[in-house]
Amino acid sequence: MWIKNIGMALIGLSAGGAIAGAFVAFIASLGVYTRLDGWAKSGRKLLQTETLILLGTTVGNLITLYQIPVPVGQVGLAVCGLFFGIFTGCLAAALADVVKLFPILSRRTGLRNGLPYVIAAVGIGKAVGTWLQFFCFSRPQ
Repeated sequence: MWIKNIGMALIGLSAGGAIAGAFVAFIASLGVYTRLDGWAKSGRKLLQTETLILLGTTVGNLITLYQIPVPVGQVGLAVCGLFFGIFTGCLAAALADVVKLFPILSRRTGLRNGLPYVIAAVGIGKAVGTWLQFFCFSRPQ
């Protein structure tokens, strides 16, 4: 019986590692890492940045997999939410850049001067929706 459990654990960890690796590779292929590096102007520390991103992905997977409680309180949860939102925004910006969404959108709608406001409105709408979801519609267990 324990051999079956060890086999299942090895298969599960291998599959999870493959999925996590594919996700990190997907984000890297979008250019999120190099874009973040360009914004932060930390060209010499790119290897350290990538290592920290991989470490964060691994720790996040372990916390999710083993359901490890992380007692950070409301403030810590808000800070985590901020970082998750920044990550989601960077990923969305990289995806939009890859498919050239905003130039196509501005050309088809004839919107030239107000495009930054549209982008800001999308970000603010996402933030307000997340805030409502967190504070109004979720109940503590």
